[in-house]
Amino acid sequence: MKILVLPVVLGLAAGLSAAEPVTGPIIDDYGPVYYVPEQPMELPPGVNLKAVFDVAGAPEGSETPNYRLEAVARYLNMHARAGVPTDRVETAVVLHGRAARSALRADIFEERYGHAHPDAVLIRELTAAGVRIIVCGQSATAFGFRPGELADGVEMSLSAMTALVRLQQNGFALIPWGMN
Repeated sequence: MKILVLPVVLGLAAGLSAAEPVTGPIIDDYGPVYYVPEQPMELPPGVNLKAVFDVAGAPEGSETPNYRLEAVARYLNMHARAGVPTDRVETAVVLHGRAARSALRADIFEERYGHAHPDAVLIRELTAAGVRIIVCGQSATAFGFRPGELADGVEMSLSAMTALVRLQQNGFALIPWGMN
């Protein structure tokens, strides 16, 4: 019995390690996804996916990329790889709290924090892919960020609460990354 169990366990482990994540096709260097052989929930024809990511948390240190933003790239990549047409996926991100710093232009970020902006490339790629990036005006103002200091394509709202309510009123489902 012991002899039979070991090959089975090793075989299962080899099968699990064979799954390699891939990036793209929407955001090439971010948002790795796994192939799922059986799609348990298909998107019916004519149905659109509208999601808003509520992102308040950010790493303690400003030099570390915000992994919550990479989840947005993953969301885009996995649906594209699953065959969902890009025109059926609408995505928004609302940045507030410490995450508001991700909305800054790269030069302003470097001036304020003394090092390169770890999220600049991803923010640029997300906006290029049609993702709405909205920063909370309350958080931005509290941190001293001015509208002219925001990255291209980033919008400012009166507040994160205002943006989240408005987007949900327009049919966006909330993905609550919040502070966790």
